Amino acid sequence: MPSTLADIAAATGFSTATVSRSLRGDSAVTPKTRAAVLRVCAELGYKPSLGGRILAQGASAFVGLSLGATDRSTARYVSLLHQAVSEQMTETGWALRLVNSNDFIPTLSAVGAMIIIGTIADDPRIKLCREKGIAHVAIGYDQSNPGFSVVPDDDSGARLVARHFAATGRKKMAVMASRRSGDIADILVRAAACMDEGKRLGLETIMLPAVKSITSTLDGYRSIIASSKAEISFDCLFCETDEQALGAQAALLDLDKKVPQDIAIAGFDDLPVLSANLTTVRQDFSLLAVTVLELLDKARRGEEPIQVTLPVELIVRQSG
Repeated sequence: MPSTLADIAAATGFSTATVSRSLRGDSAVTPKTRAAVLRVCAELGYKPSLGGRILAQGASAFVGLSLGATDRSTARYVSLLHQAVSEQMTETGWALRLVNSNDFIPTLSAVGAMIIIGTIADDPRIKLCREKGIAHVAIGYDQSNPGFSVVPDDDSGARLVARHFAATGRKKMAVMASRRSGDIADILVRAAACMDEGKRLGLETIMLPAVKSITSTLDGYRSIIASSKAEISFDCLFCETDEQALGAQAALLDLDKKVPQDIAIAGFDDLPVLSANLTTVRQDFSLLAVTVLELLDKARRGEEPIQVTLPVELIVRQSG
C-alpha cells in the first residue's frame, strides 16, 4: 500500500502541515526539517500526488519552462531539456508547463515558479519574475541580472574544440555563432571562447556569416552555402550547437566537401542519436535538470542567489 502524508508525518514526528510545507518548499520550514522530511519520503517511497497538489495549490503547482525568442519547442535541445526536467519533477509532484516567448506575461499568473532558457542581456523575463515575486532560475548568462542560474562550462568546452583542431593539424578555423546581430560584442560565449583559444594557438580564425531561419539546422546549412558563395575557405568548423553542425555538415557534403578529410566539424551539446557521428562537447542533461530544480528550491526559500557552472567534456567522433 502506498505511503501517505500521514505516514511521513508519523515517521518524522512532524505535523502533516509541516510535512506538506516542506514538500512544497515553503520558506517557513528550516532546511534541516525539510531534509529530514525528504529523507523519510525517499525511505518510504512516498511520491506527492500531482492531482492533489493542483487541487490544493492551483497555479502554484506548475513550473513554467520559458523559451527565448529564438527557441523553438520542436528543437531537439528544448525537447531533451523538457524531458530531463519533467523526469526529475515526477519525484516532487510538481508539473512542468512549456511557455513560448509570446505567452510569457499571461503565463506568469498561472505558475508558481519559472525556469528561463534562451537568456539575453537585460532579459525582461527575469525582471518581470522579480517584480511579480516569482521564484525563477535561468539556464544561461545574464550578467546584468545576476540571480539563480546554471550554465554548462561553455568557455572551457569551446576551448577544448580549438585545442583539438590545433592538435590535429588544422590551420584555418571557422566559427558559427548561434545568435548574432552583426557586432562582435554580440557573439555568444562559446563562439568567443573558441575564437580566442584558436588565435592563442596560432590558428587563423574567421566568423561565418550569420543566417537566421526557422531551425538551427537550416541556419547551419544556409550559413555554409553563403560562405561558399563568398568564397570563404577553412579546414575546420566549430558550431555553437549540434543542430547547426548537422546542417553545416549536410551543406558541405552537398558542396562535394569531405568531412573530416577536407573540413573537420565539431558541435556542442551531444544530442542523443542525432550526434552519433559528430565530434562535440557533451553536457549532462540529467545533471542540468537536477541542478536547476535544486536552485529553484533555494529560490523558493529566499536564499542568496548563486550561479552554478557544470562540467563538460569533448567527445571526438568521425566528423572531426
